[in-house]
Amino acid sequence: MMHTHYQRGFICCAVGAITWGLNGAVSQFLFMHYPVDPAWLSAIRMICAGFLLLFLILPKKHRKIGCMLRDPTSLKKLILMTVFGLILCQYSYLSSIKYSNSGTATILQTLCVVFLSLYLAVRFRRRPKNRELLAILLAVAGVYLAATDGNPASMVLSGKGLFWGLAAAVGAVIFPTLSQGLAWQWEAPPVNAVAMIFGGLLLTFTLRLWRAFPVLDQAGWTAVAFIIIVGTVISFSFFIQGVCDIGPLKGTLMGTL
Repeated sequence: MMHTHYQRGFICCAVGAITWGLNGAVSQFLFMHYPVDPAWLSAIRMICAGFLLLFLILPKKHRKIGCMLRDPTSLKKLILMTVFGLILCQYSYLSSIKYSNSGTATILQTLCVVFLSLYLAVRFRRRPKNRELLAILLAVAGVYLAATDGNPASMVLSGKGLFWGLAAAVGAVIFPTLSQGLAWQWEAPPVNAVAMIFGGLLLTFTLRLWRAFPVLDQAGWTAVAFIIIVGTVISFSFFIQGVCDIGPLKGTLMGTL
């Protein structure tokens, strides 16, 4: 059983990573051709994905969702995961794409491997393994090349692109770290659905995003639908399940796919 869950975890994280990459490319298409705000796209994808996922799981998981929302400890963890993990990860990643491109933003986000390895080393007071050190070295080298094009005297990446890319990396550490315990206790789909809805609504009413509603044609709405279904529902659902099975460090490493 443990071996089966281990294999499932790697497969789920791989699916989550690949669909997240596709989501980045489609998001860049939107930013290039339409006046789309990253905050609006983050909110609309989370709200629609959250309600879609909730509709699919509610008949079988309604009791579990109710118990999770009535448990003060779980509710506190869910809020922290949503605000400092999910929202930060989504909004920062899309902002980094807007100010650079999807490839560069994704490279910057791989610094989450560095941050998570350092966090776990401090928390458990252990030296990172050689494989982890190699991953850290490769991630730093990739970010260096993306930011300077190999020339330390020049910065080919904008300051905003670099800032939001690093913020996305931080969010990519917080999200799997905080979601793992909740997914163990309540399963991944209920946690994902509730967090998406809460995060999308919080972002919408905090920033009054109804004022930033863009004008989109059929191609634009098709891209938004792809981001919601493939880049959000599938990506986050599979990734949370994978992290639940194999842990945040291995999940984050698989996320670099």
